[in-house]
Amino acid sequence: MKNCVLFLLLLLVYELPAQKSDLDIPSKIKYLNVKIQETESGERLIWLDSLVQTVLDRTEFKYDSIARVSINFAIEIDSLSKASRQLADLTYYYNYVVRQPEEGIRLYNYYNEKFKNLKNDSNLGFLHLYVADCFVAVNELNEGIEFYKKALVYGELSNNERLKALANLYMGYVFSNKGTFTDASVNFKKAAQIFTKSKDTFNLLSTKNALSILYSKNSFYEEAKKERDEAIEIAKKLNKGNNLISLYYNSAEDSKRIGDTAKQIAYLKLSIEENQKNKYAVNIQPVLLAALTNAYAESDSLKKAEIKFKELEIALNKDDSKGNKRYYSDAKKTLSFAKGDYYNALKHGKKYLKIQKERQKYEEIMLTEKFLSDVYKAMNEDVKSNVHLVNYYKIKDSVSSVKNIKSLAFYQTLYETEKRDHKIENQRASIDVLNLKNENSRQLLIFGLLSLLVLFALIIFYRSFLSAKQRERKQQEFSQELIKTQENERTRIAKDLHDGVGQQITLLKMKAQNSNQDDLSGLAHDALEEVRSISRNLYPATLAKLGLTDSIEQLLLDLDEETEMFVSVEIDNVNSNFDDFESLNFYRFIQECVNNVLKHANAKTLIVNINKHTDGIKILIKDNGNGFDLSNKFKQNSLGLKTMAERITMLKGKFSINSKLSEGTSILVQIPF
Repeated sequence: MKNCVLFLLLLLVYELPAQKSDLDIPSKIKYLNVKIQETESGERLIWLDSLVQTVLDRTEFKYDSIARVSINFAIEIDSLSKASRQLADLTYYYNYVVRQPEEGIRLYNYYNEKFKNLKNDSNLGFLHLYVADCFVAVNELNEGIEFYKKALVYGELSNNERLKALANLYMGYVFSNKGTFTDASVNFKKAAQIFTKSKDTFNLLSTKNALSILYSKNSFYEEAKKERDEAIEIAKKLNKGNNLISLYYNSAEDSKRIGDTAKQIAYLKLSIEENQKNKYAVNIQPVLLAALTNAYAESDSLKKAEIKFKELEIALNKDDSKGNKRYYSDAKKTLSFAKGDYYNALKHGKKYLKIQKERQKYEEIMLTEKFLSDVYKAMNEDVKSNVHLVNYYKIKDSVSSVKNIKSLAFYQTLYETEKRDHKIENQRASIDVLNLKNENSRQLLIFGLLSLLVLFALIIFYRSFLSAKQRERKQQEFSQELIKTQENERTRIAKDLHDGVGQQITLLKMKAQNSNQDDLSGLAHDALEEVRSISRNLYPATLAKLGLTDSIEQLLLDLDEETEMFVSVEIDNVNSNFDDFESLNFYRFIQECVNNVLKHANAKTLIVNINKHTDGIKILIKDNGNGFDLSNKFKQNSLGLKTMAERITMLKGKFSINSKLSEGTSILVQIPF
């Protein structure tokens, strides 16, 4: 099985195209493939995962085939959580990247049984979320809802708030499309609460927009406006132009429904203005231009309507897809009718009616029937006008009846929910008042004694606290002074070795060379190099010459060249964040960590990341070596670890170690600015 995996990976690598924009990706893949061949079991899976992430969502690099190989290998070595994560990514790829949702469903059905023992894994939750999206994409809405519910269960079991919020949001979309508005409202509100709590403004915008559309469908225009205005303010602050386009457009649609043409036009202008900033403007420009043409035509602003219609024609020349053609017919019929061109109004009105019947958009069909009735009436063809008018009222009565029933149920649910919440709140308040009275009576009896006891305990605790703080401060001052003295002594010895012993050996070497004593000259040369090496270890001369950042890079580059260990380095410039003594402490900390890996870890890979963030500098030093048992008190109290921790304390940082036997060691440090 393992040989088959390697053969398939090699085959894929040799078939990969080397595009100009991705010249480095094939070389990365070849490097990773070598690592995969050289390793086994868990380490091989790490390299396989790196290969998958390198080609993620890239059809030209055969991402799906490589992902399947990695998933199978992860299942083979019983790494189910990693397999479920990669399977979730691949399902997302089939649905959203290559638009093959059926393949995503088939993939889930094939692997489903493999994960039956994986209960509280959030990756499995996201897999069910993306499978639900696949079912919705093929219009199997009920099946999609069931999978969203499964994703919610996994979100609860794994305590993953984001997973729960997304499942509620997507399920709300499906309920809204099905017309079950009350269920949609409940899901949207649950999602909004979680997104608000986690400060996920991107998804909060989507949720508020969905809620506003839901309210509009049920003619709750004030509630819709409230949600939409809040979303608009958030989108403005975050400069989310794409969100503003749809928010302004939906505001225009609501203004049209309540007959406020001035606001409708103002919102459409804002939407177009935001759309012009969007590099994909051509995709939705026809929608907006057609809507504005109709608004101007219906408000007797014919010149402005004609200008916007010409802009619509230009936009449609760039994209004359079937979907965009209906916007042309919509605008053309309205403009023609406003100009008295009843022939074209009738022609494009019928064409638009046919399109909407194919799309089964009953509200649009209803409005178009009314339009055609008005056209025939203007042409004095009363019989034909009445035929379309009857059709209009038939659809209106049917749509209004269904809409009113759903709106009534929706309104009743909202009312009962608010009433229930209010009642619960009142009951809680009453219970709190009764409990407070009972507590007051009891507390009056024992308050005196408790006060004395608490006061006495506070005095003892405060004195103990001060004493402990003082001991801690003295211990810290002693440790820091000891480190300073140690560094000063190291510097002095390094200088003495360099200026004293080093010069003497140099002189000896020159005399040996002058007297042709080659053996003595060689010994003197070796001794001089040894002295220089000791001097460099006692005090890093590169620190003064190159600065902190370059010194650390040089240290790690030397390690990469001089050992068989693979060293990965990612370091930001931190020179300006520390003075000379702090820089020395920082360098020593990195040096001691690296030395510990060399001496004790027996590692094949070392990762060193030093990154600047808004709240400070974060350091990660990770190896895949032997690791050690953190519960071992001898290890916890070792002088090396204490010295490392003390150096970070002197930099006002926080220091933590995560290690397990045979699983490597991770050192995490955070130093605030």
